[in-house]
Amino acid sequence: FEANFNFFQDVISTAGYTASTREEYKKMFHLSMKDVIKKITKSKDKKEIKRIWELGKFKINYPSELIKIPTNVEKTIRELSKSYFLGIVTSRVKGGLFKIKGVGVLEKYFKIVIYFEDTKKHKPHPEPLLLAAKKLGIKPNDAVYIGDAESDIIAAKAAGMKIIMYSK
Repeated sequence: FEANFNFFQDVISTAGYTASTREEYKKMFHLSMKDVIKKITKSKDKKEIKRIWELGKFKINYPSELIKIPTNVEKTIRELSKSYFLGIVTSRVKGGLFKIKGVGVLEKYFKIVIYFEDTKKHKPHPEPLLLAAKKLGIKPNDAVYIGDAESDIIAAKAAGMKIIMYSK
């Protein structure tokens, strides 16, 4: 949350808009970057949204040092990967996920990763989860999706998957 909040504060203010408060952003945490931009700027101008999105993607550094990876996560992921096909469905764009400190060492355990660019529709729509199941070669009702936002619950239910909600 802290990393995303600080990132959007920088992107939105650099773009010339008033950044959201912490309380306002809490309601947007589950959204994709484009959806957060639309909500904060209240813009429907596709060129303007793209300008701000590209500013965030290419010019503003993401504060990955603020991301806290739980201790023993590699051990847990390694053990799970011995018995299950693991995949990631993220609203992040390609290229940044495994550069985050503590996340790069986990890449080898995941059979597939579905990024923002991989689907036209995004969580809470089930399309990215269904694509993950298809790429893993499993039926959606045989999958368990672990999420940390309300959009994850909605997407998993719509996809016919079981859900485990992760929270602090």
